[in-house]
Amino acid sequence: MKLIRNISLIIFLLGNVAFGQQYTTKAYGLFQEGKYADAQKYADSAIVSNERFNSQLWQLRGLIYRKLEDQDGNADNRNIAIESFVQARNLDEEGKYKEKIDGYLYNTVIRYYNDAVTQMNDKKLEASESSYTTYKAKYIKYVDAEMDFKANDIEYYTALGSEYLKLVSTQSGDEKTRNTAKGVNYFQEVLKIDGNQFGPNLNIGIMYYNNGADLIMNSDPLTPIEEIPMIEAKAQEYFKKAMPYLEKAHQLDPSRMDVIEALTGCCYGLYGSENEQYQKYQKILDEKNLPILLDKHKANPKDKHVIQELVRIYSTTFKDDTEYKKYAEILNNLEE
Repeated sequence: MKLIRNISLIIFLLGNVAFGQQYTTKAYGLFQEGKYADAQKYADSAIVSNERFNSQLWQLRGLIYRKLEDQDGNADNRNIAIESFVQARNLDEEGKYKEKIDGYLYNTVIRYYNDAVTQMNDKKLEASESSYTTYKAKYIKYVDAEMDFKANDIEYYTALGSEYLKLVSTQSGDEKTRNTAKGVNYFQEVLKIDGNQFGPNLNIGIMYYNNGADLIMNSDPLTPIEEIPMIEAKAQEYFKKAMPYLEKAHQLDPSRMDVIEALTGCCYGLYGSENEQYQKYQKILDEKNLPILLDKHKANPKDKHVIQELVRIYSTTFKDDTEYKKYAEILNNLEE
């Protein structure tokens, strides 16, 4: 996601200040000097005086409070800045300052989006989502009521879901289950907009597949035998959930091997090695991996894992009795 920099040209031309605008004039002078806290006091005095009917006063007040937010990070100052710019717009009945005020509002509201990006980068995911929601609400209210956020939502929620995918890869138990659900939810938000998005389909499938695979691969070897069917059943539920998303991802990009690997694992976990679907996907993998395995064996003839894979491939996927016996004998010799 790209951070939208807050670039605003703070060129505030007060113009000919009419008699009776003393507070505004003083606030403007202090603002130019960078004395924002002092400028705030005069601006706040001005809005409860007869000067409060001047659109330029409210523009100045908004800029002062925005500078105060830059200094102290207080979000209340941002809200006051927005309220001030809105009041400036309301008083600008002839639209003399419309373009300038609209720019001030845009550059202030966009800060919520910048917050969302920064918080996501800092792994503050819940805060990021809250900032993004606030950004959209205020953008519609103050900047453009007709704004279509579909493209923005696809980019943002794909990025947020991906952060949860990274997060759950380091977690386990209830925490992993809870954050998996959050990640899936954000990817599904994207798919509601466009069901043909490859990334969200892949990532939902991968999240579910990994949860199922973890249950099987990381199960305690001392687990009572009567509990094993329950673990397997739970893993299969994850595989079932993963399948439609992985199949959609495979349809969108048939060349992606990570999708095929996950589909192979799901089919094996659900149906076993005799299943036709499993064999179809495993064949694609083996066609891709066989030359790599042969090169690895040539480089390291004693790598047992590589030899075991070659034995499996030549005994099942590409049945070749000569090659099978060759590598089976090598494996037997290594194991003796």
